[in-house]
Amino acid sequence: MNWYRNPSAIEQLAAAYVAGTLRGPARRRFEAAMQTRPALVAAVNEWTRRLGPLHQALPEQAPSAALWTRIAQQTVHRTAPAATPSWWRRLLAPASAGALVVGLLVGTLLPLAWQAQESARRDMQLPDSYVGVLATREGQPGLIVSSLRRGTRVDIKQVTPVAVPAGHTLFLWRIDKAGAVAPVGPLPEGKFVHVALDAPAEKVFFPAVELAVSIEPAGARPEAPSSPFVYRGLCGKVWR
Repeated sequence: MNWYRNPSAIEQLAAAYVAGTLRGPARRRFEAAMQTRPALVAAVNEWTRRLGPLHQALPEQAPSAALWTRIAQQTVHRTAPAATPSWWRRLLAPASAGALVVGLLVGTLLPLAWQAQESARRDMQLPDSYVGVLATREGQPGLIVSSLRRGTRVDIKQVTPVAVPAGHTLFLWRIDKAGAVAPVGPLPEGKFVHVALDAPAEKVFFPAVELAVSIEPAGARPEAPSSPFVYRGLCGKVWR
């Protein structure tokens, strides 16, 4: 049986993806499978919903050096259960302490952003918005994308830059729940930039469950990505 037809495998992989411990080639393989299998997207969305409340319920703690040493000692020798299929047993192998810190940051950044926006909106009546938090292919925080619900521009903050060859540009895409990819538009170079939309954000981002960015030839208006995504992450609405 293929792993993506195994509900238990899907649950474990989706949980690891949202937590940020699914990394490297394993993460990219899972993301590629998400593009054609809505069940994976649904599982990721469900784990994002489940794990989100933890970040409000638990107070921030500063871990000691001794704690990181114990984490490393406990994780480095563990292996996945023998019943786990071989290739995704490797995907779920425990991360080192350093990788776990980065993974958890990326995996929890989106629910944290949603909750912070919701809490602030209740107190300050912030405007309805679409928000996307995208990671790099290495699992680092990459881009923060936001747009007012009925706005006609999108704001992009680049957290971790990627190298863009001469004559090329970053290009933003939306991905719907069925895994279909649709173009949004090219992104200017810069740490914080604004891009005019061809239609109101409600129309552009309403179908999106994810956003992604590829590198495309400058001036092109492709209908499909011509290169692997360099940023990718979940997209959600910030209103009831």
